[in-house]
Amino acid sequence: MHPVSTALFILGYALALPIAFRMSAVVAGQHRAALAGHQIGVVVALLGWLLTGRIWMVIFHALWLLVSRLWFIWGASRASSQAAT
Repeated sequence: MHPVSTALFILGYALALPIAFRMSAVVAGQHRAALAGHQIGVVVALLGWLLTGRIWMVIFHALWLLVSRLWFIWGASRASSQAAT
């Protein structure tokens, strides 16, 4: 494995995983900074996978970026609709 990809994995997952395990709290509290940190971490890890040539892992991480962002947006619309009632 390439040393740069290993460094990207360590940095990216160290940033993304702790936030991912608390994603429901991030969405419920609409913590934009936490979501941004998570997404930056996933992108860094994605770059590590891209360097190793593992395209399926790149696709998986890209899909997770999309799903987590949509989850956050859905949580915001849900919170605003509950506040209106």
